[in-house]
Amino acid sequence: MSDNHEWKDANYSYSNLPNKGRLAIQCIVTGIIIGLVLVLGRAVRPLFLASGAFLFVSGISMLIRRRRYNFKTALVLTAFGFLMLLAHPRFGVVAAFAGYFLVVGAILLVIFGLINAVKISWEISNKT
Repeated sequence: MSDNHEWKDANYSYSNLPNKGRLAIQCIVTGIIIGLVLVLGRAVRPLFLASGAFLFVSGISMLIRRRRYNFKTALVLTAFGFLMLLAHPRFGVVAAFAGYFLVVGAILLVIFGLINAVKISWEISNKT
């Protein structure tokens, strides 16, 4: 079956498309969720700390599993979780910088996801 040409994908350039789409969606959703947690974290501090701890632990556990396709996502989750834990007010000046990096990172994630989505749609429209 594998030697038969009719079984091969006619559009081999689309084979990587699900991974690119998944990355775009992950970036947009992660940026929006982190933005919402930042806004809600101002009112409810335990939610902010719990979500930061959850992100940090889940990122570390993803890094421990050592799956190649999860490496970048795991690094982003670990970094955001660590910054959310540092943004707690008892750390003083570090908290201000951590909060700044969280806001900038959330905005950059949404922008990066939108850019990837536009690139994917551009690739699809040019290949057909």
